[in-house]
Amino acid sequence: MAEEALKKIKEAEKQADGIISQANEDAKNILKNAEQKIKSDGEQKLSEVKSALEQLKKEAVSETEKSVESLLAKEDEHIKDILNIPEHRIDEVAGILRERIVR
Repeated sequence: MAEEALKKIKEAEKQADGIISQANEDAKNILKNAEQKIKSDGEQKLSEVKSALEQLKKEAVSETEKSVESLLAKEDEHIKDILNIPEHRIDEVAGILRERIVR
């Protein structure tokens, strides 16, 4: 009977070792899968952020181009106004400036 009990204890130890071994393997696999998921999720988030930043960049460039075009159009109007000043007005202004400088 003692021999039989010892045999059952050894079998139970073997089963326990197998269960522990399997649990360790399962834990390693779970950890490996979790690391892969974290990496995959991180890459996906990074891709989403890059895409969003690219969109923001495009929008910023577009808005800046519109602002620049608007400013250039206004400056073109100012230049046209200056170029359209009659010559006699330019002569009058030049005369006034000469008088002030001489004084």
